[in-house]
Amino acid sequence: MKSRRVTLAVALAIATLLSGCEQPATSPPDTVAAKVGDDTISEFELGRAVARLGGPMSATDAAEARGKVLEALVDQHLVSDAAKNAKLDKLPEVELAMQQAQRQVLVEAYMERLFKDLPKPSDSDIQDYYNRHPELFAQRKLYRVHELELQLAAGRVAEVAAQLKQSRSLAEFTDWLGTQGIAVKSGEAVRPAEKIPATMLAQLARMQDGQAVVVPMDEGRVSVLQLLDSQAQPVSLEQARDAIAQLILGGKRKTLLEAEIHKLRGSGKIEYASGFAPAPTEPAMQPGKP
Repeated sequence: MKSRRVTLAVALAIATLLSGCEQPATSPPDTVAAKVGDDTISEFELGRAVARLGGPMSATDAAEARGKVLEALVDQHLVSDAAKNAKLDKLPEVELAMQQAQRQVLVEAYMERLFKDLPKPSDSDIQDYYNRHPELFAQRKLYRVHELELQLAAGRVAEVAAQLKQSRSLAEFTDWLGTQGIAVKSGEAVRPAEKIPATMLAQLARMQDGQAVVVPMDEGRVSVLQLLDSQAQPVSLEQARDAIAQLILGGKRKTLLEAEIHKLRGSGKIEYASGFAPAPTEPAMQPGKP
């Protein structure tokens, strides 16, 4: 058992560390754990790497993991130095990947600071969310559906929906799609309410067994859903409390981030090269104007 734990620690350390884009550009002053050529591995860097293994460990396992992680960090530095000596860091695709990794670390740090003062949802917030979404909680169901996924131009959605209503069965409708040269992916699945996109769930919650409906998705995708049957599996407020809190926080973070990006775009200098500018958005129609 002991050797198995050590092997797992080694595998996790190497997989985590050699993917490494989480390290800071400059480590804070700290005790040096090891030196590899002119580079140093600080105790801070080692501690962060051990923490990413996750889970509580006994003192013995923690000491073993610490040693194995340090060796993985040494290997990482050696391989990194070898790559630099081979001038791989000068390859355009490698330079771009390094720049993107650095930007991503900065973005995550900025977002962490942006979200740190968001208050936790109150009991009344959680109760209100629960009451407003019975399809996810009090009236939650498991849905067994037959789904057809179509690639379809937006202008044909109404035609396809009309044909579905006229068809005596889904098989007859599928045959018609074939005569129209419309590509179809077909499948059957059992899904709980929370695993169904909101646009689909809104339709399914109102349907009777055997009914079928056209649900436009995105990027030219249209879903045709036939409800085969459903089974009630309600979730109580207490069971859903933690999940609802995360959903509410997620919504607040999304709203806050969108507002922050809007502010940054307004104050930043952005210049698009010819041919790369985004298409202008339609201005909202003012009341009283044609």
